[in-house]
Amino acid sequence: MSSRGRSEFAKIEFMDIDWTIVNKAKNLAEDELNKPILEVPIVSDYREPLTHFLRPGMALLDIGANDRALKLYLDRKLNYRIDYRSMDVDRTYEHDFYSLEDIGEEFDVVVCFEVVEHMSPGMALDLFRKAYALVKPRGRLFVSTPNVYHPMSFWSDSTHITPFRLRHLAGWMKVAGFNRFWGFRVCEMTWKKKLRYWRYRGLLRLLNLDFAPGVLLIAQKD
Repeated sequence: MSSRGRSEFAKIEFMDIDWTIVNKAKNLAEDELNKPILEVPIVSDYREPLTHFLRPGMALLDIGANDRALKLYLDRKLNYRIDYRSMDVDRTYEHDFYSLEDIGEEFDVVVCFEVVEHMSPGMALDLFRKAYALVKPRGRLFVSTPNVYHPMSFWSDSTHITPFRLRHLAGWMKVAGFNRFWGFRVCEMTWKKKLRYWRYRGLLRLLNLDFAPGVLLIAQKD
């Protein structure tokens, strides 16, 4: 999402939150994502699991699409066509939709990459509820966000508003209606990074830190 898009999202009125829902959300998915952060599987790219799930002819909605770079990525990676649609409140680039309220169709996949950290908790919950309404039964929502266990990933950008732990993000989505979840850490593991992790793995566990800068959560609508 561009800087202008972030500012436009910030203009959206914050929804009221019942804070009992916030506390409930933190515990809803504890049993489904109960691994310590360093034991969560790693993928090299947050778009990688998406390519494994997609099938020919599927309909995909890209929320916070910015310059539609995801479409270019999928065009390179896939040897078949999908129905790609983009949505962004920023009108710098041309999109299919500029508001979720304008969308009247359903999708097999909704993706929201590097967006929710720029929202308040209430705005994020509102987004997940709207995404749930747009996803077909057995469809999935893909959301990536900075890993809060990484020392710098979330805090290095002043436009970031809300840090989401992987489990809490799943709980938030469960409040919105989603049921099944798959979590990943995102980091391209070069041999140097593997060696560095092996060398400092004890210190990382002691300090409850992680070297992976991002996380990805996939949620399914049953």
